[in-house]
Amino acid sequence: MTYGRLRERARALASRLYDMGLRPGNQLALMTYNMPEHDEVFHALQYLQVGLVMIGYRMKPPEIEFIVGNSDSRVVIFWHEFADRIMPYKEKYEKLLADGFISFGGSSVAGALDYESLFIDPPDVDLDNMPMPEEVGSSMIYTSGTTGKPKGAARRTDIASRPGVMDYLFKTVSFLKMDPDEVHLVCCPLYHSAPSYFNMVKLILGGTGVYQPRFDPVQFIELVDRYKVTSVHLVPTMVTRLLQVPDDVLKKYDISSLRTVIDGAAPLFPEYKLAFLDRFGDCLYEYYGATETGVNTFISPQEMRERPSSVGQAFANNELKIFDEQGNEVPDGERGVLYMYNEILMEGYYKNEKATAETYRDKYMTVGDVAIRDKDGYYYIVDRVKDMIIRGGVNIYPAEVEEVLTAMPGIADAAVIGKPDQEFGEAVAAFVVLDEGARLSEDDIKEYCSKKIENHKIPRRLRTTRSRL
Repeated sequence: MTYGRLRERARALASRLYDMGLRPGNQLALMTYNMPEHDEVFHALQYLQVGLVMIGYRMKPPEIEFIVGNSDSRVVIFWHEFADRIMPYKEKYEKLLADGFISFGGSSVAGALDYESLFIDPPDVDLDNMPMPEEVGSSMIYTSGTTGKPKGAARRTDIASRPGVMDYLFKTVSFLKMDPDEVHLVCCPLYHSAPSYFNMVKLILGGTGVYQPRFDPVQFIELVDRYKVTSVHLVPTMVTRLLQVPDDVLKKYDISSLRTVIDGAAPLFPEYKLAFLDRFGDCLYEYYGATETGVNTFISPQEMRERPSSVGQAFANNELKIFDEQGNEVPDGERGVLYMYNEILMEGYYKNEKATAETYRDKYMTVGDVAIRDKDGYYYIVDRVKDMIIRGGVNIYPAEVEEVLTAMPGIADAAVIGKPDQEFGEAVAAFVVLDEGARLSEDDIKEYCSKKIENHKIPRRLRTTRSRL
């Protein structure tokens, strides 16, 4: 699809949605795999100043119903395969327009309009002089915490009018060395904020988009070779799966075009970063950020080799501060809760003032991550406040134990949590995924840990399983 065709279809879709009753200031929900229709809907809503609400394609009926209702969405557009999770419960979607269900792909869905039918003889609507409401729509991605219902991280559809937003975008393009010849592979779900953001950067540049509906490491490599992909956003699990692709498979493909691999959304262990750089070249960039705060730090491949445990320095116009429990800013080298301020912070959690207020300290916002800043201004994410294990009055950060476990030969992945303990309050427990063919006992793992970390940090309870990759 060319950009001219994208513009033509987006305008036709916007006109039809307006004719159906969708108005500036409303929201529309979209549930899809990674597909070009996402970009059509995104652009159409820009004409209308209607907010886009993304629904995860793994969500079950109660979760979908909650997000659509909580976000005040007036229309739901969904991939036809998801009909059995939506249409049997359509009576519960009380806020939708009369023709508020729209499906696309495959066969038609009873009770829903066919997406392609919206492009037939679209009405004449003056999209270029659309009246702007006092309250524009809010685009939002729902994010889950450790308790309660998901919260909609809301940003106004006119966010580009904020001072500093365009500079933020330009710095992203410059740091990642992206250009109008970009071929960007979308393989992370677009219902997450970071993949959506970098996809938007590609659109702003006028680059080419390649869509992988669901990630598969070998197909990923095939797509890079076939379309000469230059950039991609990955999450750590995808990075580790690419590292597990056998050499004899990898050498069948030419992936030399890949110059920018953006990783984030969760911690990536240092040994995996270095292994990726050694195998795929100096193309890996890591950021720290959140749905609520955007991208806050960045680290280049060259810096990563020198500081593999760091997530980089403050990026663009971010102001970062680290506070202790008393609200005092901590000196370099000490742990504290990381707070951020920039021009693309969310307005707040939609219809949840209490949760919004709990995240702020003055103008700065946190998502509860514990960090350290070194003397050179590089940041290290230690853990999350709510995930901290307290054993006998001593704070234990799971990420520290996980880093030790995943560095052990034979271990593919690990997750550490706190379990109730009558004597110490909490005990360290670990779920460990072994590499295929690895033969490790609990005693082997504990002995290895005893050489790396203090005794009170060694997992007292271990559950192992084998990798299925």
